[in-house]
Order: sequence, then C-alpha cells, then structure tokens
Amino acid sequence: MKKIIISIFAVLLLSGCAGPKFVANPINEVNRTTEITVVQDNATREVFLDTIESWCLDNSYECNVVPDRSKHVPEELTINYVSKWSWDLSTFIADAKVKAYKNKTLVGEVEFKAPNSLNTAKYGDDEKRIEAMMQLLFGSMTEADANKKLSSREF
Repeated sequence: MKKIIISIFAVLLLSGCAGPKFVANPINEVNRTTEITVVQDNATREVFLDTIESWCLDNSYECNVVPDRSKHVPEELTINYVSKWSWDLSTFIADAKVKAYKNKTLVGEVEFKAPNSLNTAKYGDDEKRIEAMMQLLFGSMTEADANKKLSSREF
C-alpha cells in the first residue's frame, strides 16, 4: 500500500514539473511599426503563419509575407518564426520561436517550450498560444500573465 501511495505521489509531483513556458523579450516602442514583413517558414505547419496573419489583421498591423529564406530589408520590421510539434497521444507545439529584426538587429523575441513530460498542460490551443506569442512580442501581454494563463489552461 505504501508503494502505491508513493508511486501516485511521485507521478503527481513529476506531472507538475517541466510544464510549458513562455520567455519573451518584447519589441521596444521605437522599433514597433504597423507594417510587418513575415518570412514564411516552409518547415513549420501552416497554422503558424495563418495565425500570425490573422493576429496582424485583428490588431491593425499590415502583414507582408515573403517566401522562405528571403533576405531582410534592414529598414523593415521583419519577423522570422519556427516551430516544432511533438506527439504524445495528440500533437502539441513542443518548441516555437518568433524573432523580430530591424536594421540588421534583433529587436525582440519570444520562445515557447512545452516539454514532453507527464504534465498535461503541454496540450492546448495552438492558435491561442501563437497569438499569445505575438502579444508578448508586441508588448500587449506580459510574460508573467502569459505563463499564468498557461498554467490555468486558458490556452
């Protein structure tokens, strides 16, 4: 009986570890523009680009998508993204990065990681998580608020 209780406790303890997390360095006010160039990443699922475009439209940003491996125009705010999905009874975003460049300088970035652990918070709404990454990048949500929403399973 003790072994069963210890095993259950260990599983519950481990499932609370290594949950999904956002880390963000938002674009500062000086580098924010309403026109954004997004470099398409062919290796990433289409839902990522579709969600970025939808977020831009909903937030009054003009989004110009250019083909994969396009060169950056230094004066333009340019976004690169990449994401990897994993599978554990269902697919989920395991790792995603969105980086913003202007004048050949990294001006903002957001990273999302959901380790493939026993923590079921790794499953969530992919579109809401991508939207949250954009909100973090453009400073309309704080890292603490995003991580709080992750842990409360709002997305």
